[in-house]
Amino acid sequence: MANQHWETPADEPAARSEERELVREELEGRLFESGVMLTGAESDDQIVRLADAVEAFDAARARAGGDSMVNTPSSSSPDDPRFVLPTRRDDESVERYLLRIRQCTEAMVRG
Repeated sequence: MANQHWETPADEPAARSEERELVREELEGRLFESGVMLTGAESDDQIVRLADAVEAFDAARARAGGDSMVNTPSSSSPDDPRFVLPTRRDDESVERYLLRIRQCTEAMVRG
């Protein structure tokens, strides 16, 4: 899934560039497994922030007793809708989606 939006400095050694691309691919894979829709236009910073937000959401769900296997966006009957990561809308910016994830995470933490 690596694309032209990965911000590689012009003077970066090839080995470092390959490492950065592998990290991005890993993060994109994690996001995909979590049900996060990516457009391919996300910057490397946005990918990192999305991965961090999803990780925080997952941690809050675990602390609240939610099962990550049952409470998925594709689940037909989650234990509790609060435990399901919100689905990114087709026209939703990364910033707006991050805000919704954080709001859901905070709501879970508050109980």
